[in-house]
Amino acid sequence: MHAFLAGQLIANSKEEITKLAAIVSRTMQGRDFKPTSKNLANIFPQHVLENHDRGRLAERLKVQLKKNETQNDMQLEAEFMSMARGLVTYGASFFDVDVFTKKSMGNGHGLVGVNDHGLHIIIKKTWTVRNFRFDEFTAIARDSKTLEIDAQRARDTVYILVSTQIKFLSGILQKFQKLMINQA
Repeated sequence: MHAFLAGQLIANSKEEITKLAAIVSRTMQGRDFKPTSKNLANIFPQHVLENHDRGRLAERLKVQLKKNETQNDMQLEAEFMSMARGLVTYGASFFDVDVFTKKSMGNGHGLVGVNDHGLHIIIKKTWTVRNFRFDEFTAIARDSKTLEIDAQRARDTVYILVSTQIKFLSGILQKFQKLMINQA
């Protein structure tokens, strides 16, 4: 649930976001929680609250909570895990980075995550996600704080990631890429 609230589990639709939020709500607030536009802070990820009408979010959440009334907490937890495992960013280790592209300098702060699905770059300003399978990019360490992600084959883009954690990120990427090559 922490990954969802931190914005690292990127749902594919408003319905998925609402279903996940309803389960979070029930777990953290209990059965008697009444959503309003003013009490959604620990229910939805911050980027969702910033980019959507809170009144509509509260209404959608009320409807979903009503649908969940007949389920017990264990059933809802199992549903949350099932939904989360179906999301491409599930289980990724995320790092704070500054993200730039060679086409436009200044994309800003972001997160980069790695899991068995590949590399995931989240631009925090817009919460857009770029997902790359391991065969769709080449990672080139430029120095101890800079990693170049050459994704020209897949997306015609080169990303520059800057972070004090690049050395660690590079090591994780190398292990995953070796593992994927050995499995092929």
